[in-house]
Amino acid sequence: MKLGLALSGGAARGLAHIGVIEVLERNNIPVEVVTGTSMGAIIGAAYSRGLSAAELKAQALDIGWQQLAPLIELNPLQTSGIFGVRRVKRKLRNLIGDPDFSDLEKPFACVATDIFTGEAVTLSSGKVLDAVLASMALPLIFKVPKMGRRYLVDGGITDPLPVGVCRNLGAEKVIAVNVLKDLALSVSKRNGVARVELRPPNIFQVLSQVIYIASGHLAAAGLKEADVAIEPDMTGIHLADFNLARQAVICGEKAAEQALKEIRQLR
Repeated sequence: MKLGLALSGGAARGLAHIGVIEVLERNNIPVEVVTGTSMGAIIGAAYSRGLSAAELKAQALDIGWQQLAPLIELNPLQTSGIFGVRRVKRKLRNLIGDPDFSDLEKPFACVATDIFTGEAVTLSSGKVLDAVLASMALPLIFKVPKMGRRYLVDGGITDPLPVGVCRNLGAEKVIAVNVLKDLALSVSKRNGVARVELRPPNIFQVLSQVIYIASGHLAAAGLKEADVAIEPDMTGIHLADFNLARQAVICGEKAAEQALKEIRQLR
């Protein structure tokens, strides 16, 4: 039985995927096929390259706005996005390297969206780094990358949780991890209690929320196609909360532990 792992997008929330991978490794549950969108593509690519959960966690815990701020570079022409991706690409190369898909230890694919046709585009050949950058390219935020004859943006617009892609890549059973549930900007958690804190959103929150709210509905539909569905409780962790990486990883661990019995029954 070939087991696949499909990882949703979700920006900082996507760091919960590392906690899920950690639990799978700890319990000797072998994942043979990996797919992901946006943040799920970043983590999925690094995992497929051969990084362990411990190595992924070490990278995640070193992420904060102090480290992310230097990656921000204005796109001087601003023809298709506010920010360029040159520095982001350099940072991702430190994590993923610069392999072709054929060089990875596990079959891997990620999803982007053709900005002109609206099609979901599965990327599974060529340079992994270019594919991941396309999969995470939020419209209007990042300059739209060109791959071949297509201009591609964030895959969360069309397929934020690529379960079907995972099956097409050879997985017979699929574990899907969705971190896009309950995206309310105004909810936080203090001492384990959810609280509502209304404050005006900034322009970047508006842009990301518009995309991720729609993605959340699509991911919920995709989750139904999985053999095991994992939805970590991410209350109080918002899309830009990279400073809460440790908490996000723990959320993934807890959810995966709760799903262990169901996962073992797949064998």
